Amino acid sequence: MKKLITIIFIVTTCTGFTQNKRTTMTGKISDKFGILPNVHVINKNTKLATFSNSNGLFAINAAINDSIQFTSVGYDTKVITVVKAYLNADLITPFYLEKINYALDEVTIPKNNLKGSLNSDISKTPVDKKREALAKTMDFSDVNMKVIQDDDHIDTKVRPPVVISDPTQRFVGVGSSATIPMGGSKRLWELRKELAIRKGIPEKLMSEYGEKFFFEELQIPPERYFHFLEYCNPLGIEKMYANGNSLEVIKILRKEHVPYLKLISKDK
Repeated sequence: MKKLITIIFIVTTCTGFTQNKRTTMTGKISDKFGILPNVHVINKNTKLATFSNSNGLFAINAAINDSIQFTSVGYDTKVITVVKAYLNADLITPFYLEKINYALDEVTIPKNNLKGSLNSDISKTPVDKKREALAKTMDFSDVNMKVIQDDDHIDTKVRPPVVISDPTQRFVGVGSSATIPMGGSKRLWELRKELAIRKGIPEKLMSEYGEKFFFEELQIPPERYFHFLEYCNPLGIEKMYANGNSLEVIKILRKEHVPYLKLISKDK
């Protein structure tokens, strides 16, 4: 009898171990319009995550009964339970996400005395003082853009070189020389390009990783989102992301959110 119980226990243990053994699960994510790239896919049991590629395909380690969560900006979050069929190495399981439908609040249009005639209504339309002041401030119609001021350092840096098409002009002013600094202009445009990339990275990170990742999984307060990225920036996340090392960025964000939350809790 003891031998029989031992055999049953061993068989049950081996069966459970086999069921819980994780293997690669592959799938393809789409909506009613087509494939969905950059969908955040996370195994809630192992806390491992990945993203769908440009063809909507993804691969993640999973076992039967694991919970897989799909999140993407503008779509309802979807959670599925892994079944045996999903772990078939020859099968790419399709998954579909639904767009979030936003309900607009009722808009009340105030009454007015406008009659529909441009000549009569224009005098009754209230003037936007702020817009009027801004328009006056930004009015450069009287400025001669062709004149280079002696102390206009910015203009001399970014003004493009003058191309002379008349061959006789190259002999005008013989005996004198003039130089146009182009090194500063090149460096200036490089800095502008770098600044534009840096400004766009927070938006790209949010679009690719999803609000669920930052605000629910990492528990970063929404108003602290940009501050958290600046906190992690000395570790090179911007350069990693620009070079396509998205998984390394995720690892750093997951690691650094713990000390960051402790840090901001002291400020409260």
